[in-house]
Amino acid sequence: MLSNVNLSKDLQMLAFGGRVTIIGSRGSIEINPRDTMAKESSIMGVALFFATPEENKECAALLYAGMEAGWLRPVVGSQYPLDKAAQAHHDIIECPGAAGKTVLTM
Repeated sequence: MLSNVNLSKDLQMLAFGGRVTIIGSRGSIEINPRDTMAKESSIMGVALFFATPEENKECAALLYAGMEAGWLRPVVGSQYPLDKAAQAHHDIIECPGAAGKTVLTM
């Protein structure tokens, strides 16, 4: 997410042969291609709205399995009650610097 802010740092942190998957960006970015060459890594862009219902189901199952196993640990940032969803959306767009996922609660 926010590859226009994080991609350069993401590429520097990758392991040899690693891959960065971009699923969100709010603008362009300039990167140093040597950050991918030195680690023989790759960058892949994904548009989730092209996924089939079966792919969405498989993705959700894999994410859930990773959280259950403990190797996937999402960072939770701001939390809003469901009736403040409009404020949450506003803050995501207007407030710079993402720190974790924004969560709506019941």
